[in-house]
Amino acid sequence: MDYKRGDIVIVNLNPKKGHEVGKIRPAVIISNEDENAILDTLILMPLSSDLIDDMEPYRMRIPKRDKLKQDSDILINQIRTLSKQRIGEKIASLTEAEYTLVIGALCKNFLPSHAGAMKAKQANS
Repeated sequence: MDYKRGDIVIVNLNPKKGHEVGKIRPAVIISNEDENAILDTLILMPLSSDLIDDMEPYRMRIPKRDKLKQDSDILINQIRTLSKQRIGEKIASLTEAEYTLVIGALCKNFLPSHAGAMKAKQANS
């Protein structure tokens, strides 16, 4: 199977530990085609149909499409490297614009100002 960045595939995240997301669920591939062709692993971000508003850059909402049956949040802060043995069928793809936004949000997660903003948001909740 060809694995392309931006493809949404079914993955098996079991067993989970602690606050990791588990279950069999969709995930978006973010690793590039060159890596995907030679390595036995893929870099992905899981999706959740448990939607939480206003959680950028930790989540990004995408509408249902193709075989992705529900609007979903991409769990950007739950980035994972998985064996291809955990990967199932392709069910959809991100647009190039969506992929660019996801990578931008991932980069924002590493900026010090966003960690402080998240703590402030939690304190005010």
